[in-house]
Amino acid sequence: MAAAVCFAAAAPAAMAQGQPQRGGTVIAALDPGAISSFNTHLTSLTSMLFMADVWADGLMTYDRHGKRLPRLATEWTISPDGKVYTFKLRQNVKWSDGQPFTSADVLFTLNNFAKYNTYLGKLLPIVDKAEAPDPYTFVVTLKEPLTATLDLFDKEVFPIMPKHVYEGSADVATHPANRAPVGLGPFKFQSWDSGRSITFVRNPFYWEAPKPYLDSVVFALIPNPQQRLNAMMRGEIQWFRPEAAQVLAAREGEKSGGYKVLRIENNAPERAVVDFNMRKAPFNNLKVRQALFQAIDRKRVVADVYQGLAETAKNAIPNQFTNLYDPSVDYDKLYPYDPKKAGALLDEAGYPMKDGKRMTIELTYITRPPYDAVAKVVQSNWNAVGVDVKMAGLDPQIWTDKVYKQNAFDTSVISLTGRTNPVLGVDRSYICNTGNLPFVNPTGYCNPEMDKAVNTAATVPLDKQRAAYKVYAEIVARDLNQITLASQQMHEAVSTRLQGLDAQFDFSFNTHPNWAEAWFAKK
Repeated sequence: MAAAVCFAAAAPAAMAQGQPQRGGTVIAALDPGAISSFNTHLTSLTSMLFMADVWADGLMTYDRHGKRLPRLATEWTISPDGKVYTFKLRQNVKWSDGQPFTSADVLFTLNNFAKYNTYLGKLLPIVDKAEAPDPYTFVVTLKEPLTATLDLFDKEVFPIMPKHVYEGSADVATHPANRAPVGLGPFKFQSWDSGRSITFVRNPFYWEAPKPYLDSVVFALIPNPQQRLNAMMRGEIQWFRPEAAQVLAAREGEKSGGYKVLRIENNAPERAVVDFNMRKAPFNNLKVRQALFQAIDRKRVVADVYQGLAETAKNAIPNQFTNLYDPSVDYDKLYPYDPKKAGALLDEAGYPMKDGKRMTIELTYITRPPYDAVAKVVQSNWNAVGVDVKMAGLDPQIWTDKVYKQNAFDTSVISLTGRTNPVLGVDRSYICNTGNLPFVNPTGYCNPEMDKAVNTAATVPLDKQRAAYKVYAEIVARDLNQITLASQQMHEAVSTRLQGLDAQFDFSFNTHPNWAEAWFAKK
């Protein structure tokens, strides 16, 4: 692997609307879900990811084309053997409490928080050593190359946490700062009005002065999707992310001129999946899993759940990863919607129709869009082939405990994010898992052949990765511990009162607005 270096990007050009003005508050609406921690090393709850961009920061991020941009790392180099990553850090940066930021914070974050992070499971076992040889240098040495290493240090996956706040804590996972964070982002935590709102105010120590221009960002906690849309239409909020089923209505509402709906062109894969608990019958039977896959009308999922703003998933590797995805492994051809074939497979598996049904199974899901809508389509399709489906819609935390901690489920619906590389968001669904981290393979599937394919694909040189990921996709398509239904588009709605939106929404993958670029024009 050749050495690679990335240097800081030039400052953005002045905005066409004029010079930014200071002042004002953005009110952004979020689904509160089950908020237990703001620290996204400990949770990948979507609402917390949106908030993290406001108060946290990291080594790098991505522009709208997927190009890496420096943040707290001004440059980085990779050794020729692909094992040593050296990050040069930005100097004279301070935390939101005024304390200095140094490489010791980055090292502390890796050593103390990465073990809780659902996206870093592949990295930690191969870290030979991590060092902070001086205050502005951070070095990671790997036991073996990992092609996606840089992706694992972006600010969404690896928000940097303050050593001086957490050091000495008996358990960083339960530290009070996880609910009242100290960060490096443009705004700092001020207050949490439980069940109503969370307020962040301008961070006076933010390193990108004179940003941010706004005084504050208030997250209005609105659990009902229709109420969020209504609030946007009435001008009561300045931002929300519409559910897929709301995008057409939101676009109709934008004709009033009060807001506009933006499509995130280069979004991280967001894919609806069904997990099978292979520890128990009938899901330990491959023919049953194949039958249940072929019984699902995935085009109906796209049409009914996502209003056409999605596409059927073709294999385990999202097609957004254009350099890795091989179209020759195609679920539309391997497992086309075919209720008759599904019934025949269930007959062969020993589950013939008897008194109008073949079996009874439970389908577990979170009682929020799009999971509930996906579950209803799956239930209808499975009922049609004689599978009696008992619906178990649950609160997010109860669902998480049931599926990932207790493994007390039959089948489960969720939407999983692929982020920027299979190592982050895809591998976790298929590798052997003896732990209970949320959103990491809950199926009981453990195949050394698959683990080897995952490792090979992640470590081979770039020019050999597509072929390696084809093998990966073929094994998943053969074994089917998890079935992938559809991949949705992502949209955000934002007030037209705000200026600087081209710069504010110049991002891709799982980055969200940090509101550092946005400003209100004075009336």
